[in-house]
Amino acid sequence: MPTDTLRMIAAKLPTSAGVYLFKDEKGRAIYVGKAKSIRDRVRSHLSGVRTLGPKQEAMLGEAVDIDFIVTDTDLEALALENSLIKQNKPRFNVLLRDDKNYPYLRMVVSERFPRLQYVRGAKNDGEKYFGPYAPASTAHMTQLLAYRYFGVRPCNIDIDGSWERPCLYYDIGECAGPCVETLCDETDYRQRVEEALLFLDGRGADLGADLEVKMNESAAAQEYERAAHYRDLLSTVRLTARDQKIASTGLHDRDLFAIHRVGDRVALQVFLMRRGIVVDRKEFFWDSVSETDDRELLASFLQQYYHGEQYFPPDVCVPFEIAEQATIEAWLRQQRGGAVHIFVPQRGEKKRLLELVANNAELAFAGRYDRSSDEAGARVLQELRDLSSPPETIECVDISSTQRDEMVAALVRLRVGQPDKSGYKRFKLRGLDGPDDYRAIAQVVRRHFKRVVAGERQPPDLLLIDGGRGQLNAARRELDQLGVSAQPVGALAKEQETLYFGDAGLGVPLVRHPEAMRLLQRVRDEAHRFAITYHRNLRQKRLRESVLDDIPGVGPKRKFELLRRFGSVKKIRQADETELAAAVGPKTARRVRAFLGASE
Repeated sequence: MPTDTLRMIAAKLPTSAGVYLFKDEKGRAIYVGKAKSIRDRVRSHLSGVRTLGPKQEAMLGEAVDIDFIVTDTDLEALALENSLIKQNKPRFNVLLRDDKNYPYLRMVVSERFPRLQYVRGAKNDGEKYFGPYAPASTAHMTQLLAYRYFGVRPCNIDIDGSWERPCLYYDIGECAGPCVETLCDETDYRQRVEEALLFLDGRGADLGADLEVKMNESAAAQEYERAAHYRDLLSTVRLTARDQKIASTGLHDRDLFAIHRVGDRVALQVFLMRRGIVVDRKEFFWDSVSETDDRELLASFLQQYYHGEQYFPPDVCVPFEIAEQATIEAWLRQQRGGAVHIFVPQRGEKKRLLELVANNAELAFAGRYDRSSDEAGARVLQELRDLSSPPETIECVDISSTQRDEMVAALVRLRVGQPDKSGYKRFKLRGLDGPDDYRAIAQVVRRHFKRVVAGERQPPDLLLIDGGRGQLNAARRELDQLGVSAQPVGALAKEQETLYFGDAGLGVPLVRHPEAMRLLQRVRDEAHRFAITYHRNLRQKRLRESVLDDIPGVGPKRKFELLRRFGSVKKIRQADETELAAAVGPKTARRVRAFLGASE
């Protein structure tokens, strides 16, 4: 049965080159592979299961889902496979490759006359590294091109320009001869090195055009040996120009963000690059953001994404300038305790890598919002819950609270996988002394289904509660008391994405049912977004409108500081003068105490 589910997933995989990951029910990668066609390669794993070896058969027995990352070429897939194996350590991979298997080119720029070396692995030693190259022959050809075309020296001798005659490398045309000052002085050699660095950094378009001109000129002059030389160089330039975007030519850390939008639905993709290698990717979705443009959406997301993070990189690549970019950049610098640069790549390696992230965002969008996938998910839910038909309308309840703020709730409705705004409702919860999810859920269900019983609203085909078995039981008790025990209801727990039903003691791990999981995740995420937005709006309104506005000498800045520190006017009243003085100073503290004491 699990293999049948994997075949359904495989049928929807892209035919692009890239990397695929078999995952177990806890979401861990247990096998990583690369392919020229992801779909065909995964299908080959699943065909003829009975003839497989015991190790692969065991892997398929544990696998419940398949993830993927597309690349432009199978060479890029090779580099990405290496980094993901090293990062995830999947136990069914026969060989855990180390990045030292891949060659780099190292320009020793710390020397007076820099030289170019072929090395395995890269280090933070102040030199400039380029790669990794796959296959290794590409590194050798690129290295030879740098010797022949730019004259960068391959030797490791100490050079001061005092030699009387050059060595054999000069005679065979693989060095400019800086060892003899009359052949190539230090200024000329440094210029050659700078040009070689530009080429190695992927800026070979101008070089290619120049080589083609020289090749044609040599052929026209019947200098055929020279023309063949330029032809071979041009072929190498074009081969090395197929940038391996999955790996950076430096050892930099950076995060790359891309958005794909269709109407009011958005998919956002994040690639995490550490030490020049993509080590992970994350994806996020929004179902109803028609009132927010992409600049504001990405700005808001960055603030939430990096809030409380222990580490994030100095470079943040985005596809366009975001709202309040300078302010967010300053905030990130403060959070990181170091330099942070938010920028839009215009050319070169970073731009090409960002285009790859955008391609993956588009594919993630298609996988999430494919109508056939929604229908398949609804059919799975019908079987799991033993419903009379696949659920067309799904409503979800989400509670939003903080330790200091009041609790609010939101209810959203999806009809055939699409947001139905007429079914959206916000709740300001009453009579709760502090956070209490169970009582909050009970109150929302009671208030909402009273209208259903009265005929004012149609019941959903499935009611989803954001939470676990405790939240589900709280909802079920209210439904029983209202006389609507037949209402199908379930709860989706975030930790393991487990679905609980009212009449089932054990939860159902939805990772084994990916179509149903994606459908329910979407409605839950939309409910969470709607609840958070309502909570934020109330908090901002409370900051704007307060009894504190009437206190002489308390302006917006001091009002914000008081509410930020104490959370509410009630707690400000309860604070003593010393606590207030620590926030706004002794003079203003006395005014606040006097005013609030008189207004009680």
